[in-house]
Amino acid sequence: MSKKEGGISEIIKNTLALVLITLVAAVLLGVVYEVTAEPIAQREEQEKQAAYLKVFPGAATVQESGEVTGLSAAISRAPEILGEEYSSAVTVDEACLVRDEAGGLIGYIITVTDKLGYGGAIQMVFGYALDGTIKGMEFLKIGETAGFGLEAEKNPEWRKQFLGVSVPEFKVTKTGAAANGEIDALSGATITSKAVTGGINGGLKFARYLSEQEIGGAR
Repeated sequence: MSKKEGGISEIIKNTLALVLITLVAAVLLGVVYEVTAEPIAQREEQEKQAAYLKVFPGAATVQESGEVTGLSAAISRAPEILGEEYSSAVTVDEACLVRDEAGGLIGYIITVTDKLGYGGAIQMVFGYALDGTIKGMEFLKIGETAGFGLEAEKNPEWRKQFLGVSVPEFKVTKTGAAANGEIDALSGATITSKAVTGGINGGLKFARYLSEQEIGGAR
């Protein structure tokens, strides 16, 4: 065999070896995915359900949009429902019905994202009672600056400003809240404060629509 033929043979052999290694690696990755996908999905579902209970204490059952035809349809029409005021910055990611032990509707859980955060999009979930008040709120995604915008998540006292108040919309103030619906801006984080408030306001408008349309049995 000539040196040229030997060199070609070596190249072919090395190529086949690389192909085999790649195939084996792909198979192993597929096996790992199959093994881990279900536990990851279960953990994410548990975390989501835990967040639901935090934002709506006392909820007996929570029905997600996939279980309620009218709810899914409303989410698909969210930009239209939110209108120009909110739809450019806010998206409705999920909506759920909240029922008591007797099966009666007591409110909604709304998940929204506002894209105007200082560090990027901010995703939050809140519980809306049929009397128009917010029962609780949690952040699902927030990348704001530690010590400033991140205080929206770290400081529960700041979030309490949104709870138990029935107003058409919340407004951010830098001079101290003097009326219902006014939200004291976080120190050094007015952009974050406005993004969170904008997301909540958009979600409130959507929740009121669900209630007005009696989706889920609201009266």
